Amino acid sequence: MLEDVNLVAGAGEFVSVIGPSGCGKSTLLNIIAGLEDADAGSVMLDGDLHGQRLGQRLGQIGYMQQKDLLLPWRSVLDNTIMGLELNGSSRKDARSRALELMETFGLKGFERQYPFALSGGMRQRAAFMRTMLLDQEVILLDEPFGALDALTRVQMQEWLMELWGSMKKTIVLITHDVDEALLLSDRVYVLTARPARVKLVLDVGLGRPRNYQAVTTPEFVELKAQLLATLYEENSRQTMGRAGEPAR
Repeated sequence: MLEDVNLVAGAGEFVSVIGPSGCGKSTLLNIIAGLEDADAGSVMLDGDLHGQRLGQRLGQIGYMQQKDLLLPWRSVLDNTIMGLELNGSSRKDARSRALELMETFGLKGFERQYPFALSGGMRQRAAFMRTMLLDQEVILLDEPFGALDALTRVQMQEWLMELWGSMKKTIVLITHDVDEALLLSDRVYVLTARPARVKLVLDVGLGRPRNYQAVTTPEFVELKAQLLATLYEENSRQTMGRAGEPAR
């Protein structure tokens, strides 16, 4: 459930959203992508009201969900071109476009492999490539690295920073990882528990390009402390609210 959530992502910006589990973060992305309808409010693209009826934004915004959703019977190459095929591209043209980007996405040499043969990080690269091949200006990412081990997650974060820097798409990321949000983002939105409201909008004034060494700098630590304090305050409010509920 969402209430009065106002989120802005400018052209080429990287924005993250953090909040308690179940507060409605994924619902927010579903509404932006056109998969769910909102009871009130609007979604604006390029400053214009855009596709306010359910489904009208489908296919116009890139969306990578939590699971990679690769089809086990299709090769890496054929998984990456699924969106292009569904949009009407010929298999030959779609494969040609995908092959040009295999090296960029760290998949060169694995084009003919099947998903079961890939590591978790490589599966996520393939899923991200499938999303990016549609060449949408706005990309939504719903905890894409949440299931990866710590080292692989760090590698994927640095890879995503480099890729975003070269492609300059507008990205909205949902994450539970405070370090990830600060490392990647220009701005971080912290949501409350349900009904979700925006509790904090934090501008990340760290210079770019960044790498994971940034997490040890005093500036990063100060921003992290501010985010954690806000999240802790919200968690305490939730806990006290539950404690005050009558026994059932």
